[in-house]
Amino acid sequence: MLKTTLTLCAALAATTLFAQPVPQTPPPAQPAAQTASPAQPAAAAPDAKSAPLPRDEKVEMVTSDLKALSRIATLATDLPAMRQVMLAMIDGDVEALRERRPDDTYRWASLQREEASRVKDEKTIERVQSEKDLREVTLTAPNAYRVEVTVPAKRDLLSANNRVYIRNIIVDSTGSDGKTVHHEIPVNAWVNPGDSNGVPLPEIGKSVKATAELGVESGNKRARAEVALVQAKLVDDPASPYFPAVNRLLQIREFVVAKDMNRGQLKNTIDEALLAMPGELEKRAAEQAAAAEQRKLEAASGTKKGSIALGDATPDVVAALQEVSRLLGGTLQEQTDARTRLQALIDTLQPKPAAAAIPQP
Repeated sequence: MLKTTLTLCAALAATTLFAQPVPQTPPPAQPAAQTASPAQPAAAAPDAKSAPLPRDEKVEMVTSDLKALSRIATLATDLPAMRQVMLAMIDGDVEALRERRPDDTYRWASLQREEASRVKDEKTIERVQSEKDLREVTLTAPNAYRVEVTVPAKRDLLSANNRVYIRNIIVDSTGSDGKTVHHEIPVNAWVNPGDSNGVPLPEIGKSVKATAELGVESGNKRARAEVALVQAKLVDDPASPYFPAVNRLLQIREFVVAKDMNRGQLKNTIDEALLAMPGELEKRAAEQAAAAEQRKLEAASGTKKGSIALGDATPDVVAALQEVSRLLGGTLQEQTDARTRLQALIDTLQPKPAAAAIPQP
């Protein structure tokens, strides 16, 4: 009995102990800026796809000019007469997108050692390669990066040419900083008829003056040689935000400068360039969807018939039209029969007027 009493007392004491409230550690204070609760999170940032594109004056300018080019390509009666106007618009847009600096370099384009064009001159060479002073051929060109000496296979219409000796290439190159650097490049090479020899310059000069010292093998021989300064190509930077637009404009320019301007290809290229501009494809799709919806509403209300879709004509109608088409290419009597059949087909397909209601007596 005593043991049972002690067990009950111990259980009662344990129950009382566990029933006491446990002191809680106060939660840390929330920062003043954190006002949203887990149940109500703060408003998320707008989706990048739904956010409107930032306004870009250059993009708006190009879009406007592309629409103007499209109108010219569509409406101009004498398209080649509009060539200079179109080139001025295209070149102005490309210049603006490349962003020219005060020193005539560009932010989004740079000169590369790729041939864009060349300045050349052809001279007769008479001085012997062993003489102190040789025949000098001097050229000047902007953005040059290579001197090329070519010896034609023929000296004139009948005479064979002779090989030409290149002693030195003397260069005065002015950079974009305005400083002129002098180079004397020893070549000491022979160029055979029908061949050429290119001499690279140390840098692409903003303005380059090059002199080639040329001679022939002996005093009784003469030769013809062509000296050219190869000019560098302006290449656009793929990192430019306007790189796709510049490429599109340059494609259009190729069609504009073509000797035989193709109106259809020009219109298609301009239209694709316009659709590549931000938001233009979505705008075109929205306009087409709205027009299709309007046609559906007009067809449903009976105010306008819908357009004919593929498969609307039954096989007998198609066969009748094919027979009419065949007869129209035949004799005079067959053409008359074709017109008669066509009118009969129209009368058959035309909706019949509703019959008037008969009044009841």
